[in-house]
Amino acid sequence: MTRSVPQLLSLAAIVAGVALFAYTLYHIDLAEIAASAGRLGLALPLILLPSTAWQLLRTWGWAVAFPADTRPSFTRLFRVRLAADAISFFTVRGVVGEPLKLVLLYDRTPPEVTTAAVALERLAFAVGGVGVAGLISAFAVTRLSLSLAWETVFRLLAIGAILAIVTLVLVVRHRGDYLGRLVGWLERTTGRHLAASRAIKFALSVEDVLLALLRGDRRRLVVLTVLPIVCYMLMTLEVWLAFWAIGEPVSITESLAVETFSRLVSVASAAIPGGLGAMEAASTGVSNGLGLAGGAALALVRRFRSLLWAGLGLALYPRVRATPVTR
Repeated sequence: MTRSVPQLLSLAAIVAGVALFAYTLYHIDLAEIAASAGRLGLALPLILLPSTAWQLLRTWGWAVAFPADTRPSFTRLFRVRLAADAISFFTVRGVVGEPLKLVLLYDRTPPEVTTAAVALERLAFAVGGVGVAGLISAFAVTRLSLSLAWETVFRLLAIGAILAIVTLVLVVRHRGDYLGRLVGWLERTTGRHLAASRAIKFALSVEDVLLALLRGDRRRLVVLTVLPIVCYMLMTLEVWLAFWAIGEPVSITESLAVETFSRLVSVASAAIPGGLGAMEAASTGVSNGLGLAGGAALALVRRFRSLLWAGLGLALYPRVRATPVTR
């Protein structure tokens, strides 16, 4: 039986995850994990507070990304986001959660508006996260004792952050569209009326809404600029609390470095279901690289937290009415 390319990629992702998980288990002291689990249990409610605040703020950021006249209720967006993230968490292709958001909101907002809001929120948090990661990486290189390999990783992160921020600034400041110009050029080159296609027409409509949102309300831009920074700090606080709970306090700089590398691994391993192996390897690898004890405890905390929110997302999975909303 011949497998398709997506199936082969999915299989490769699963194999990579299992291999990373096995490698991490081989290098982890299981007795240390057992001892840490007891200490973490007492502090777990406190450790979960940053991720709770993170979930609420991410939902608020998504709500802000919608036009005010078509914005769904906060509770609806919260349930949809958790449900979509849960499905993404348990599937091979992590991007499945984004189209699912459109499906779960198609009875509340027009699809092109939802698509633009999803894209804007994702863009803001991606670029904001990369920007913070770049600053932290530059700071880590100058303040922490790193090996040549780790120093190279953090330097590359800093360079990538600069390029991403410059690109976003150019998009915001430049007037006019991009996809529309590309379609127009292709039509002139090929002699075909591409804009008549429903898919391209939908994409052009999404671009119009997205650019209007991006260049319109200054308050929206301020909120979507500040929120990624706050959320980044919340996840850094989770790192600090996990080490504090097991009696291995770390500095804020070290916590920021751990969170930064963990995010890099999370993006690179998005195809692995549940981040199996990648989440554990990131937590233990960067902790060991920085000379910190307790990376296994952090991996345990983040695995439990991820499963908890994914389970809640499935439990709160919203129903959709049969009547769609049109723009």
